[in-house]
Amino acid sequence: MTDKKEVLPPGNQASALPGAVADGEDLLHGGKVMSLWDHLGELRGRIVRSIIVVMGLFVVFLLGASELLIVLKQPLVDALPKGVPALHFTGPMDVVFVNMKIAFLAAVIVGCPVWIWQFWKFFEPALYPRERRYILPFIAASILLFFSGIAFCYFVMLPVTLSFLMTMGMEAATPIITITDYVSLLTLLMFGFGFVFETPLVLVLLGMLEILTSEVLSEYRRIIVFILVVIAMLLTPPDPISWAIMFGPMYLMFEGSIVLIRRIEKGRAKTASKAQQSDIKTPT
Repeated sequence: MTDKKEVLPPGNQASALPGAVADGEDLLHGGKVMSLWDHLGELRGRIVRSIIVVMGLFVVFLLGASELLIVLKQPLVDALPKGVPALHFTGPMDVVFVNMKIAFLAAVIVGCPVWIWQFWKFFEPALYPRERRYILPFIAASILLFFSGIAFCYFVMLPVTLSFLMTMGMEAATPIITITDYVSLLTLLMFGFGFVFETPLVLVLLGMLEILTSEVLSEYRRIIVFILVVIAMLLTPPDPISWAIMFGPMYLMFEGSIVLIRRIEKGRAKTASKAQQSDIKTPT
């Protein structure tokens, strides 16, 4: 039996990666390897396009920031007793800066399909053609998970946390909550939950690129769980209920990522096994 030689498409021999096994899968753009400057140029272009979209939406939402504030403060209004003013401001410029924060928050959330698209398309060249078919599902899942994190924060996290904090606090004093503090907390929580819900897809991507394995994640589970607890404590108010509400989804998504990466590894092993069997059966 003779050795099976690697066959590269015409014109791509010089551009093949050192040590790469040619299996008919070319790199992006006709098999050309992108240089560091090409990667930086592409990254810059995708960041600029994302910023343009977000800034355009920022201007639009800035005009309706007051109406958005009415919606965003509703969890606090529901947590306070009737007749108690929800928000106060201590300076003449507070409302202006708050409106800018609200407009930016809304712009990033509504514009997430664009910057999420740009993020995943930037990583597309690092995947083999058989793996690139997962890009669109990854983009759709990323958008869905980001919106899910925002919704979970607004409809679950905020009502439970604010109700607990207001009940505990009013036993000792009268609440005077400034509009600046509330919007800052709201922004931190919404962005925190939105990006935390993206964790499974990032881990799965690293697994597809063979940077992470399910064994590594399982081996360092205790350390990762400790890190998740620290993240939950940093991104939420200082009360155990808030920590638990944020830690729970993060831990479940971490365990789900291990399951998905393990399935990817099994599929990769089956493909490699079939390829080896095919080589063995190849006639001399």
